[in-house]
Amino acid sequence: QIGYHLIHPSIHPSILITIMKPTTYIFTALHLIASVGAFTVNQLSLPIRRTQLGAAPSSVEELISMPETWGPIKQELDHVPVFSCANDQGQPLQYNLGGKPVAFFFLDIDAAKDELEKAKTEAKLEGLSLLPFPLGEIFEMGAKQMAVIIPSSSALNAAGAPPGMNPIGQQVPLFGCMEIAATQPDGTSMTPMFFSQDEAESAMNMALSEAGGGDSSKFKVNVVPLVQAVQLGATNKEKTFIFEAPKSSLEYLRSIQ
Repeated sequence: QIGYHLIHPSIHPSILITIMKPTTYIFTALHLIASVGAFTVNQLSLPIRRTQLGAAPSSVEELISMPETWGPIKQELDHVPVFSCANDQGQPLQYNLGGKPVAFFFLDIDAAKDELEKAKTEAKLEGLSLLPFPLGEIFEMGAKQMAVIIPSSSALNAAGAPPGMNPIGQQVPLFGCMEIAATQPDGTSMTPMFFSQDEAESAMNMALSEAGGGDSSKFKVNVVPLVQAVQLGATNKEKTFIFEAPKSSLEYLRSIQ
């Protein structure tokens, strides 16, 4: 169980909000990531615009090379599933992006379903299905230019992007109120970050409601890029995050188990 509560009891009573959260995730293709360099699936060339995806920041590269620092952050990220079109051997489909093959991983399960249908109908590829992968592993692959994490269009719009923007190559926005915390089973507290503005606002409003209301103007949902949140978690020991998987993704995982 994960509980959300307000950080400042002087403003509101510290009342715990209990929210059930799955204790485990089943990632059927997790073992494939270890051999990602040996991908042998067919490359799919679609009319994809060139992205502004550049070399991973050196600070991120350095971070993932430090197990003692990256390990705990990766473990939290791994609670979030991302989805990829994979062949019948469970290998993610690769796309020709900027002249090099990369795998696409979707945070939005509905967008992933649409991509699967496109691959089946437009590219005439058989034996494809959606597989979940842990975000921490894919973030690491992205830093090595081996994968692209694709945010949902609704999240981009909520973060201020213009309607209709192609999500491929865009930064992943996170949403969270810095004045609430998620209580862990071991008693520690972490700031919950969501991949949906609606879910972040819901958690904030629940915390305020259970704490007796009050001046809600003192609380707001902030937008933080995923990369920045990871870097902040690595450099600021007083600000640690828990990454909350989208509800729609968890519902999909339950439906296929």
